[in-house]
Amino acid sequence: MSKLHLTTFSAACVLVRLLAACGSDPDAPADAAPPADDRDSGAPRGDAGSAEADAGDASDAAPDRRITWDGGGDAGAPVVLDVWAQGGTFCARVQRSTGTTVECWGLNNTGQLGRGDVTPPVAMGTTFKAFPIDAPDAHTFKVIRTAGPARPTICGVTADDDLKCWGGTYGSSATTASVPAEPLLTGVADVSVGPSHSCAVLTDGRVACWGENPSGVLGMGTSGGVAQQVPRAIPDFTADQVSTGANVTCAVKNGEVWCWGTGSLTGNGMLFNAITSPTRVEGLSGIKKVQANTFTFALAEDKTLWFWGVGLGNMPSYNPARVLDPAPDEPGRLMSDVEDVAGNCLLFTNGKVRCLAVIAGVYHFDEMPRVSDAVRLEPWCALSSAGSLRCWGSNHAGQLGVASSHLASSAGSVELKL
Repeated sequence: MSKLHLTTFSAACVLVRLLAACGSDPDAPADAAPPADDRDSGAPRGDAGSAEADAGDASDAAPDRRITWDGGGDAGAPVVLDVWAQGGTFCARVQRSTGTTVECWGLNNTGQLGRGDVTPPVAMGTTFKAFPIDAPDAHTFKVIRTAGPARPTICGVTADDDLKCWGGTYGSSATTASVPAEPLLTGVADVSVGPSHSCAVLTDGRVACWGENPSGVLGMGTSGGVAQQVPRAIPDFTADQVSTGANVTCAVKNGEVWCWGTGSLTGNGMLFNAITSPTRVEGLSGIKKVQANTFTFALAEDKTLWFWGVGLGNMPSYNPARVLDPAPDEPGRLMSDVEDVAGNCLLFTNGKVRCLAVIAGVYHFDEMPRVSDAVRLEPWCALSSAGSLRCWGSNHAGQLGVASSHLASSAGSVELKL
């Protein structure tokens, strides 16, 4: 039987929207030895790209730590088959010589890791080491979605189309630290977990939502009220994909986009009035994916990108507008060749990833260093065709798999060895 060992190598720097490439060698070894136990580090929150994280003399520098598999009598290294890295808890499907598991790391302040315990809320309960979800059907999860630390809910859809949710509860202080035996909902194709509410697309196309209802985000024709703990299907509405954002919900139906919630986020030209039932966004067709947040991206079948809402630099739009990718000789060039969108990052047909940066109110998309063969994109991570996983960001939730104080160098993204 193989054993887990800790290896030492330097990591890569991270970013919060603004990317900065650094000249240090990400493979150069660090000097100091790591602490003996990294199960729940309790290290203070910090931005791995900050001066505090990167500065210090050599005697204080701790190495970046990764968990690797000692080959021993087993053939081959672990391969990451899938990743879900939205919100503050990160999960991956990992194929090991002993079998395939679904393992999670990151926030565990309400039991999001699904291992039956709650990490004390030091450093937001961050756990940097990946642990398998402790549930007999965990390995069957075909999708896992999480929200942020404000509403730390996590949901997974099993191979049997059962929806199971644990962690925090909308509108309540109650927590569930283990995956429940009984599903919250059956016949589920996909789920989107947002900061105040969640919605699931059922196998028959209906959309069922639950949680808090600011600005009518549950789509039931009303706004506010007590948080709804049980999913309810929106009357007379079906969709192919749904996305829950901050105070807005959007869905794709036969290439069209429908939104409801805060008026300025719905793409219908409104600034203040809430839309409490699904309403079609005029002027859009041929859309294959929508992502709702403080602004919404809509990815078209022709691989171009639309947006509306606020937050994309100094160019708010309350109706759909094309995302531009200006060049010196072509200032009006459209963003093109986009395969997927997740968070503030875009995956392109050439396998590269570019992420949003805003300087002085002007937006642009910078290429993520060391990501060149991505086939799967999540808001904080990209998975390559060879099964390697690279993540980036502020590391506030431990998505880099190591405490910020242990990052020895910087270059934009960090390869995780789960």
